[in-house]
Amino acid sequence: MYKRILPTLLLLSFCISSLQGQTGATILYNGRIWTADPAKPFVEAIAMKGGKVMAVGERTTVSAAVTGARTEWDLQGRNVLPGLIDSHIHTLGGGADLGLPNLVDVTFTLPQLYRYLDSCSKQPSMMSGDVLYAVGANITTWSDLSSLGRMLDSGTLGKHPILLEGSDGHTCYANSAYKKKAGLDKPYILSLPIPSRHFYNLLPDGTPTGFAADSGMGKLFRVLPKTHGKDEAALQRALNYLHSVGVTAFLDPHIGETGKGMDNPDLETYARMARGGRLTAHVAGVVMASGNVDPAVQIATVKALQKKYARTRDLSLIGFKIFADGVVEFPTQTAAMSKPYKNSGYLGDLLYDPSKFKAFVIAADKAGLVVHTHAIGDRAVTETLDAIEAARKTNGPNGPLHSITHLQFVLPNDIPRFKQLNVPASVQLLWAFGDETTIDIVQPYIDPAIYQWQYPAKSMLDAGALLCGASDWPVSSANPFEAISRAETRKGGKGVLDPAQRVNRTDMFRAYTVNAAVLMGIQDRAGMLKPGMSADLIVVDRDVWTVDADALWSTKVLRTMFKGNWVWTNK
Repeated sequence: MYKRILPTLLLLSFCISSLQGQTGATILYNGRIWTADPAKPFVEAIAMKGGKVMAVGERTTVSAAVTGARTEWDLQGRNVLPGLIDSHIHTLGGGADLGLPNLVDVTFTLPQLYRYLDSCSKQPSMMSGDVLYAVGANITTWSDLSSLGRMLDSGTLGKHPILLEGSDGHTCYANSAYKKKAGLDKPYILSLPIPSRHFYNLLPDGTPTGFAADSGMGKLFRVLPKTHGKDEAALQRALNYLHSVGVTAFLDPHIGETGKGMDNPDLETYARMARGGRLTAHVAGVVMASGNVDPAVQIATVKALQKKYARTRDLSLIGFKIFADGVVEFPTQTAAMSKPYKNSGYLGDLLYDPSKFKAFVIAADKAGLVVHTHAIGDRAVTETLDAIEAARKTNGPNGPLHSITHLQFVLPNDIPRFKQLNVPASVQLLWAFGDETTIDIVQPYIDPAIYQWQYPAKSMLDAGALLCGASDWPVSSANPFEAISRAETRKGGKGVLDPAQRVNRTDMFRAYTVNAAVLMGIQDRAGMLKPGMSADLIVVDRDVWTVDADALWSTKVLRTMFKGNWVWTNK
């Protein structure tokens, strides 16, 4: 998914390139331009000047609105869309991962995985010090841990400490050499309180296999050499990739941590890029926080950071990120469920105390700060909505737009609450399809009454929820066209995942534009193409409104514009 897209329409690329650096206004005409504005959804022409949209409509009307110098270009009937917006994407982390051995969430056989890792181990540039650290492992990699362990300990490969990180960001696996390096052994496991042992996969005698989830990963990552940072080079790589798939705005859900106070190198990286005029996207960020800790100090930290970066162009800090739970798939099973996993009788991990979290959300809401919560299991969703409801009752209904992301399982009683409580739903519908990750390593282990409500996007939309597009990249591809196509079919290698929950492409394009802009709080300047809004747009290679879902998946972005400047070209 990270390969450069090959050129398709060189004439358009060449001629639009000539617009770069032109003074005065730019007019694009003879296109099918979707504005995302319900009052004028499709227009023929658009004029832009000074980084903003001047006029949209028929060519004659748009041309008449422009005075002085202008450059005009014939789109030859091609589609134009507003710049797309991702409401939950780990941009800095994704950019760092682009510099590492990356399995890009593809399912490999063990022999294929061995060959890839063995090749990487022979290239010094692919090593992190003495460690072979690879990211993006599809979660089906953990289906047979004993076979995986034997493979990673075998041959020349087994001589290296190896750490594989799951594409979900919640799981990892260490071979024997790496476990020794990290001190992950039976005595360490026995030193832990029993609840903390749930984050490790253990043999019957208590010996760790090398698999860890969520908070258990810290033990392994503490000894990983820091050779690939979340720096400006990583951010630039990420921006280049995002522009290639049409993204011009996003919410980064982990810009620092409240526990580190004003020490926030991630936020500073964004700020340096912005000050240098190189942050070519609208960015909203939230800082990782704890729902179990007194909110006063955490609120003070975010308020101080907001003040420090208040005048940083195109960058805003809007609140907090909270983890309500982990992930549902076997063998991890840390998502918080209302009914126990069938194989263990365990309910998963609710990562906050509900009463403390209610107090946290009430305080954040009163301070005007957003709480953006990761919730995958149905119980995690219910408890998070309960906390937001407590804030609405305490402080009134018009507070910040607290949002929930992932939402793999949402029970019917909770679906109407998203509209009632004004809670945007940040969804990754690229994941909503019939394959091993939604069937084989999920369905056998959870209650059927919960399973039938997996990614219930259409039900949420019909109940009035504000559905917002998101990728969670680098967990999976950040390409919105792939997610929009998947949402329309929900089809995978093992069939269709509940066809009643399909969402049409019009609603999905709104999810990736106007709706996501609302979640980020940038609806006054992005998400639509209308006068006064930021001139963020993309030109694509096909009519995305009429092609079938497979062709929609393969849509190529020819050009991406941010604030009136072309920031990416397909060449």
